[in-house]
Amino acid sequence: MSSTQTEIHEIEEQLVYELEAVYDMELKLVDALDEMSRNASNDNISEGFAKHREETERHVQRVEEAFEELGRQPNQRTNAVVDALIEETEQFERRVSDDTLRDLHYLNAGMKTERIEMTAYEGLIMLAKKADVDDDVVDPLEENLDEEEKTFKKLKGLSTGSELKSLWNKLTG
Repeated sequence: MSSTQTEIHEIEEQLVYELEAVYDMELKLVDALDEMSRNASNDNISEGFAKHREETERHVQRVEEAFEELGRQPNQRTNAVVDALIEETEQFERRVSDDTLRDLHYLNAGMKTERIEMTAYEGLIMLAKKADVDDDVVDPLEENLDEEEKTFKKLKGLSTGSELKSLWNKLTG
């Protein structure tokens, strides 16, 4: 039974509740990253999102491992935060016609998403440690957090690098 259908009385139930939201987020981001990779006009941005899509598929598997180690079936619960981020990008895409502006939006959306994912994993790790669960639950979550932090740094580097300056000059030049 999903934790969203039961009351939460213990920290492990809270951990599962939050894990369900992260699972939902990672599954939805696989599709969103695929779409952004296909729609980005900048080759480095497109390639970066394609690589992160593959990484996100591994994140899904690690979250599934955490569920299994908790003796639970992987289950999704609606994550309104990721739904809002995806909707925000879809709204922007309906209004933008310039590829450079779309790429800049994708970089910004990617950085927002990474920050949210990092915070979610930090919270999960905190709950897992407070629940005193086995390291087999914590380790995959820590691996995902490490990769999210690295991806954020890469996106930030893209956003401040010479390539972005070239995009900016194209818009303002």
